[in-house]
Amino acid sequence: MQGWFPAVRWGVGAALASRLALLAWMAVVWLGFGERLGIPVDLHTDPVAALPTLEQPAQQAVFGVWRRWDASHYLNLAQNGYRAEDPGPTVFGLLTPLGIRAFDAALPGGIDLGAMVYATAAYAFALTMLYRVCEVYYDDADLGRWSVMVLAMLPLAFFFSAPMSEAAYLGLALGVFYAGAKGRWLLAGVFGALAALARSQGVMLAGVAGLMLLEAGLARCPTWPERLRDLARRGWPLLFIPAAWVGFLVFRDGLGLPPLDDIYRTRSYIFFTNPLNGLLLNLRYIVENPADALFNVDLWALVVSSVLFILLLRDRRHRRAPLAAYALASLLVAVSKINWAWGGYDDVLYSQSFGRYMLTVFPLAIWLADGLRRRSRPVRVAWFTLSGLGLVVFSALLALGGGAP
Repeated sequence: MQGWFPAVRWGVGAALASRLALLAWMAVVWLGFGERLGIPVDLHTDPVAALPTLEQPAQQAVFGVWRRWDASHYLNLAQNGYRAEDPGPTVFGLLTPLGIRAFDAALPGGIDLGAMVYATAAYAFALTMLYRVCEVYYDDADLGRWSVMVLAMLPLAFFFSAPMSEAAYLGLALGVFYAGAKGRWLLAGVFGALAALARSQGVMLAGVAGLMLLEAGLARCPTWPERLRDLARRGWPLLFIPAAWVGFLVFRDGLGLPPLDDIYRTRSYIFFTNPLNGLLLNLRYIVENPADALFNVDLWALVVSSVLFILLLRDRRHRRAPLAAYALASLLVAVSKINWAWGGYDDVLYSQSFGRYMLTVFPLAIWLADGLRRRSRPVRVAWFTLSGLGLVVFSALLALGGGAP
């Protein structure tokens, strides 16, 4: 059965199940270990954010465990807006802070509750769109079910439930593919523009959607002049995507905020390089620090994602140009972002948060799901068991203020 009803049922059901399971598990971890170890509940929160104080153990167990890494910056932006006196968080796009603020305004309680509901809704949207893309782009509803299960069980999938941009960006990127498969280019432009407001790399969706449009034109138009005219006539809404990103830059400039590169360098100790050099820097770190690399989830994600991408290119069903372009562009953007050791510019590290960034590279998850469903039952059980164990361990580390950023 195809259509929105089964997609919504699977998407919403999986998102709610993930939320409830993580809510219970991370609360147990915090109450059992976090308090006893004396871990500050606002470990990653800048005092200038002035987020609501979480004094009760129940508040800390339910909400405090999510105030980790970039989530604290999104909560800061949602509560305080983009401020010149606090420029650090202003590198993040508008969509997630506005979404959290909207839910906070509509619901009773503090901003953490609004953020939790927003994140759950965004995750449900992403999983629903994943199911629908499998139906309309791959013409395979069964693949949609498997893809939802595989994505929701990835070891770092708990980030989709955090008040961050991962779930919204994934859902909107999938929305571009869904709209493109339907030939609805205005909708594709709207989805892409919102994705660019969620995360800066959303700009690349203009090129990906352009490939989808060109792919459709190859079958519809016999000559290249006709194809190019068709591309211009149908593809103008895709200009919304870079326009949204430019609009965000203009918005920041109007507030007198420092350039993005300056903030990345001075506040986050991050620099950007070309992808080849970024890859070499990551490989150098692995060679020079093998003990750390062995237990580093981001470096493992770099290796695994690269292997999966190569395998995807070898699979005739999955190596369609738009899918490959989206996956490759995502990999190149992520590997080009390199961290210095915190507080200085001498010790070059690797691409931190690479594992989290790869969560949105859905063609790899779909390829994995397609292969997994064809394997024997013992293989499938083994994969879900190991992946689920990783999800349990890494979500516990997040609750305690550790793990991958």
